[in-house]
Order: sequence, then structure tokens, then C-alpha cells
Amino acid sequence: MTAAGKFDIRPDIRFISRWEVEMRQSMMFVDPVHGLIAVPGGFVSDLASIRILREICRWCAVTALTGGTLVDSYPWIRASLIVTAVIALAIYGLLVGYGMRAAILHDLLYTTGQFSRRDCDDIYYRALTTGDGTARWRSAIFWMGVRIGGHWSYTKTPTSSGFSSSGD
Repeated sequence: MTAAGKFDIRPDIRFISRWEVEMRQSMMFVDPVHGLIAVPGGFVSDLASIRILREICRWCAVTALTGGTLVDSYPWIRASLIVTAVIALAIYGLLVGYGMRAAILHDLLYTTGQFSRRDCDDIYYRALTTGDGTARWRSAIFWMGVRIGGHWSYTKTPTSSGFSSSGD
């Protein structure tokens, strides 16, 4: 039996596209609050959706460097775009490569709607810290990201038992 707060295995995945992986076998997480949660084999995940940070960096940098009437007329806009690009790239660099199992679990929870959005995000935080061994400060950044932007994915989930479309 797997201990509370732990995953039972390392994920056995295969990439099915540039951004998606498929679980080749099931994986379980024992959440200290909600108990055993199983990710079935065949489940498809896009892992942690942090590539938006890379895109923010890219487009802020491109806009700052190529300019345009507005950027050329107001130097503070160029400076703001460069600062935004650097901050987005720094956050991306701090997060990329961490918490694969927790991200797969979180995608499953958002897909099935078996818990409220807040519960899904809290399970994600616990899976990051205790299940994947991600530092608490890094896990907190992931958690803030899903609390800020997760409603886009969660509200697209079909309604099922226990699902709250209000996105609490």
C-alpha cells in the first residue's frame, strides 16, 4: 500500500504530440484528505500548462524589439515589455520540468470534475510537495498559477457528480 501523500509509481508515459502525453499504465496518489485517486492507463495530459509564460516572454520581447508606432513613441512601453518578458522567462525557468505526476493528476481531476476546483488545486499542491518532492515555494507558484488561470480549463469540463461549474 502506498503511503499517504505519495504516488505509487513513476509515470509510464508516451508522447502522442508535442504537448500531450498518454499514460501507458495506471498511477495512484494517496491524498491525505481525499484518499486514493487513480489515474487510469490511456489518460491523456498536457502536463503543466506553463508554456503560456514562454509565449508571453516571446511576444513581449518581439514587440519590444520590433517596435511600432506606440512602442517607438513611448519608451516606457518598450521598457515594460522587456521587464515583462524577463519576469515571464524567469518564472518559466523556475517551473519547467517539475511535478509531472502531479500535473497529470491535476489534469485528470479537472477533466472528471469529481472535486470542486479549489479541492483539485489543493490536491495538486499536496501532490507536488509530498508526492513529487517539489519545493514548497515552487509548488506555491504552480498553485497560484492554477488558481489564477485554471478556470479556463475547469469550466470547460462536462458536468458530472460533484462538479461545480461556478469554479469555486
